[in-house]
Amino acid sequence: MTGDKDSHGLAAGADRAAQPAENAHARLRTGPIHWLLFNSTCVAALVSLVWLAPVIPLPGLLRGAAFLVSALLIPLALVLVPALLLRHIPHKKPPKLAIVALIVAVVASVVLAVITRQAGNERALQERGRWAEAVVIEVENRKTDKCTLRTRDGRKISPQLSEGDGCEADWVEPGDKLRVLYDPKGAAGPVEDVDGELEPGSYRGAVGGLAALITVAGTLGCARLNRRGNE
Repeated sequence: MTGDKDSHGLAAGADRAAQPAENAHARLRTGPIHWLLFNSTCVAALVSLVWLAPVIPLPGLLRGAAFLVSALLIPLALVLVPALLLRHIPHKKPPKLAIVALIVAVVASVVLAVITRQAGNERALQERGRWAEAVVIEVENRKTDKCTLRTRDGRKISPQLSEGDGCEADWVEPGDKLRVLYDPKGAAGPVEDVDGELEPGSYRGAVGGLAALITVAGTLGCARLNRRGNE
């Protein structure tokens, strides 16, 4: 009888010890609120980093790091964090809806980083840009053309003029003169003479729409993984 009581006591103690782990696992798989907060935080961090990098502006190395984090690490986090946290949840087969939703979130986050960067560049040029007659020193005819520019007094304009902003290798060659709007602090890329004013505010719709898409798709994907684990 004493042996039976001891065995029952040990079993009860083991059950009580297992309960916190089970409860913690259950909390881990709980509703979409936590995933909504996670995805919203990722989106807010992405937009803030890419926007503020040229607007503040951040030093060159930090600008590069900010874009790397926003265009690569944060999109990866949208997939890796739920994959790691929910790796113990069994699935009979891959949850296709969750996979599609997370892929949409990742792709949209990369596009969001690029668009937000362009908006931040335009805001920086709008606030402190200067017009100058620049001379083309070198043209890099690659997949994306790049032009190295200098002002008339010999000061190098940094960063280089990109293809989409006026550097067309088929039309521009060393020695040509271009009128460009550039950032004296070198945080925003220069643009060739434009018709009309820069409008960084015109990106609000695209940025807001992509941010909402990422948040909804990411939350849906993670919530679907949780729900499949409970089926």
